[in-house]
Amino acid sequence: MANPAHGESDHEVFGLRLRAGLALPELWPARGAGVPDVIVGIGEVPELLPGGVIVDPGLQVLPDDVLLSAPAGRYRITGGRRITIAPRPAAPEPDVRLFLLGTALGALCHQRPGLPLHAAAVLTLTGAVAFAGPTGAGKSTLAAQLAARGALVLADDLCVADTSGFGAPRVRPGLSRIKLWRGSPALDPARASTLQPIGESIDKFSLPVDGPVPQEGAPLRRIYVLAPGGGAGSVRRLSGAEAAQAVIDSIYRWPLAIAMGRAAPRFAQAAMLARAVEIVEIGHPHGPADPGRLADHLTRTLDL
Repeated sequence: MANPAHGESDHEVFGLRLRAGLALPELWPARGAGVPDVIVGIGEVPELLPGGVIVDPGLQVLPDDVLLSAPAGRYRITGGRRITIAPRPAAPEPDVRLFLLGTALGALCHQRPGLPLHAAAVLTLTGAVAFAGPTGAGKSTLAAQLAARGALVLADDLCVADTSGFGAPRVRPGLSRIKLWRGSPALDPARASTLQPIGESIDKFSLPVDGPVPQEGAPLRRIYVLAPGGGAGSVRRLSGAEAAQAVIDSIYRWPLAIAMGRAAPRFAQAAMLARAVEIVEIGHPHGPADPGRLADHLTRTLDL
């Protein structure tokens, strides 16, 4: 839904209606008309956030105010409702979007009620399944491999679990693309024409997600915690405190939540999620030597 006078367009991400004053081809277009939950635009952003906790050299954090300084510019995220961007001179647009739809969007999600997870998620016939793990564990590669086998991808890298309802936690669609490092086993040469470089500052490519993806999402049924050092395909069901800790370890940029003073509610959400959802640790020796065995196994067992 574009506004010709201001160049604004509405998108949907994680169940939120986002109105942006810049092009965001990585997001799904919004359906119909509506009042935005989040506004994104270009504007002035200070270099310092007085009183802010310095999480790392590029992040200053207050409970409802985050300042991100990145190679592409500065981003201010306020109240879970607004992201203001001050791009650096001559910063390529893809680089500006890269940090907007990564750390800045993750910070905004931490300012809102849902639980942001460092995970990818796919849709099955019985609900959503998420794949959590540290950077380099193979979350995006696995999501792309499952997509090539017919799965619908709901989220990549940042996945938000809505724990506010009375039923099972829900996962709603995130970005409409999967980010893959050069050399990923999921970079299928047959789809080379659909790949796009993400930006000039990172050696990653963008793979479009096949749609249509249901914007209402699906109940979250299981979280696979990828263990890159485990035996190939080894499976271990987690429970109790161990399951809750696995969810906590999977929270997207956990230091952000701590600096915002939101550790306690996030602990409570993680414990609730560990009780409501199956938490399974699965061995995943991610790399060229194991290009698709886990994806083949999951395709047979997930009712895609």
